[in-house]
Amino acid sequence: MSLERLKSLQHENDVAGAEMLIESERFNKLSVRHEQGTAPKAVSGFNLFQTPRDIARRMARLIPYGSKRILEPSAGLGRLYKEIRKEIPLSLITLNEINKECTQEIYNNMDDKTVLLQRDFLTVSPVDIGVFDAVVMNPPFKLGRDIKHIQHALKFLSKGGLLIALCYNGVRQNKILKPLSSTWEVLPDNSFKAEGTGASVVLLTLING
Repeated sequence: MSLERLKSLQHENDVAGAEMLIESERFNKLSVRHEQGTAPKAVSGFNLFQTPRDIARRMARLIPYGSKRILEPSAGLGRLYKEIRKEIPLSLITLNEINKECTQEIYNNMDDKTVLLQRDFLTVSPVDIGVFDAVVMNPPFKLGRDIKHIQHALKFLSKGGLLIALCYNGVRQNKILKPLSSTWEVLPDNSFKAEGTGASVVLLTLING
């Protein structure tokens, strides 16, 4: 075999090795998705669009420091819950989720400072679970259910408590929820694309003054 041919083969091997190194980094990231909570999960939850991790982190960081009791009314698979627990590690968190498969997933990963209810949130009252320093929520959007869920969540705020919520950026939401809000931020286009929807979404806050 000629020297020129050997050099050519070595170059091809070097290129292939570089490509494999790039691919190995990608596969290494995929291999830890279950630990990071970013792996897809097969659930039959109706209208389940999980909160993207970066948005969940932002929402958790809006919770006032020192909040002792926090409610998440539509917990899904626990994306928001995990970020809330990181930011406010000593808080007592109450989670509510209607879907049985989702509640089982959360139950397997929650701590002893967390209470989990499997209920339709609209059937829960402050008499059942009390009031909270903060309510953090990503409610179902379909058929204007986000409006009903957010209006209902206001009943669970203590005096001076903060509501942090996502809602659909629709005509009804702008008419009903925006006037009540302390802040109203339309998130960038396709913020939820990775979760399977191109809906325009708002991040709002409201203080129970």
